[in-house]
Amino acid sequence: MSPRTNYIVYLCYGPERVFYECAMSLLSFSQVHGYGVPGNTEIWIYTDKPGWFGEFKDCQLPLHYRTIDDATIKEWRGKIDFVHRVKIAALIDLVNVREGNILYVDTDTVFKKPIDDVLRDIDSGGQYMHMNEGVVREGGTPILRKLNKHLKKNKQTSLRDMAMWNAGVLGFNTTDKAVLDEALKFTDKEYPEFPKHIVEQFAFSVCLRELHEAAPYIAHYWSLKEADAVLVDFFVRNKGKSWKELARSSVEIDVQRMMEDKRVFYERRGIWGKVFGRKWHYLSPRLSQKKREALSK
Repeated sequence: MSPRTNYIVYLCYGPERVFYECAMSLLSFSQVHGYGVPGNTEIWIYTDKPGWFGEFKDCQLPLHYRTIDDATIKEWRGKIDFVHRVKIAALIDLVNVREGNILYVDTDTVFKKPIDDVLRDIDSGGQYMHMNEGVVREGGTPILRKLNKHLKKNKQTSLRDMAMWNAGVLGFNTTDKAVLDEALKFTDKEYPEFPKHIVEQFAFSVCLRELHEAAPYIAHYWSLKEADAVLVDFFVRNKGKSWKELARSSVEIDVQRMMEDKRVFYERRGIWGKVFGRKWHYLSPRLSQKKREALSK
């Protein structure tokens, strides 16, 4: 029997910043995999602007596009009009016509090391999400406390004991594709009662089983909105460079370090920093010393 095909899947539509994120994620994929891909692998991008990627003419990645328009996006948002429902619907669209190992990644991700082991594990039945964010009942964050209150009110005791996993990465093979229908049904039921952004990721947390963390392989910088300007600057400065040159240069943007610097800043800014609303700024190595000192004050 021939090995299953691996599908790396992106959902990339809307504002241009999302396309810059997707391009950076693809560059990091190229860089960690030696500018090639693991065997028998295809990359599928669900997008409303497939032509946007045409600028990278010498990209050697096996890119495939599924064009989605406004009508499709509206349909996939469903009667509940939920933006994150589109992810579930896109994956259902894929598994209806493809069989193999699925690794979905949000655009705001970067690959840290080769994913060959992850793909082999998925082929053997392993399932992945990005990382465990804590048990709902323990209420480690404000949004988990709200979810716990909602579940308690509705007497959904067993769900309160579930862990919430970040859905920036999803890994499973299509023999388990029924979980997508389950996640969609869960989302359609819960979102009208609890209209929060985490409903989709909680649906996957509930429906997928025996989960493994993809975080050692893939960084997800969903909370780092400051990265938008950094990515624009990167692609403007490097316009016209080859794909390999861009991939080599992509390592200069260390989103993990940026996230850690931001976390430490807010932990240490103190009461007066909060009173005066001091905000974290990314201090690019390219900034002049004078500018760096001004932003650090």
